[in-house]
Amino acid sequence: MKDSILSVLDGKSDYEKIKIVHDYLVDTIEYDSSVSLDNIYNIYGALVSKKCVCEGYAKAFQYLMDEAGIENTIVIGTGTNSKGKTENHAWNYVKLDGKWIDTTWDDPILIGSGVLISKSKYQYFLKGSKTMNQNHFISGKFTDAGQTFTFPELSVENYE
Repeated sequence: MKDSILSVLDGKSDYEKIKIVHDYLVDTIEYDSSVSLDNIYNIYGALVSKKCVCEGYAKAFQYLMDEAGIENTIVIGTGTNSKGKTENHAWNYVKLDGKWIDTTWDDPILIGSGVLISKSKYQYFLKGSKTMNQNHFISGKFTDAGQTFTFPELSVENYE
């Protein structure tokens, strides 16, 4: 699985590698809103079962970026969705001019036979803090009593 994904990245720029992995995850994973299936929080759920929650998307993205040699990290906090609901969330930071990627929110749940348009597919692709801080809030803690993580300072502006 991993090797077939990574073989497509040979000879590509870092931007192209990031976009190819992002698109692969958005196009092949289904978000599990039931939160009842096995492996929805891990790489297996994302890459093998093709069903997971944000943590699975973020871990799969991190794993593939690590394998591609692109510096990245998982970011934890909360996100406020388009309906105004705030919940725990995980997304990624990649070292390409300090931009964010949220593969989960770039893969919205479509009703019926809806089609994902490009504008939605890249709404959270390589965004700066000015965009992301509107609805993504870093906490740095996986659990209330856990260790607090710090993250690199990010670019304010979106990648162009």
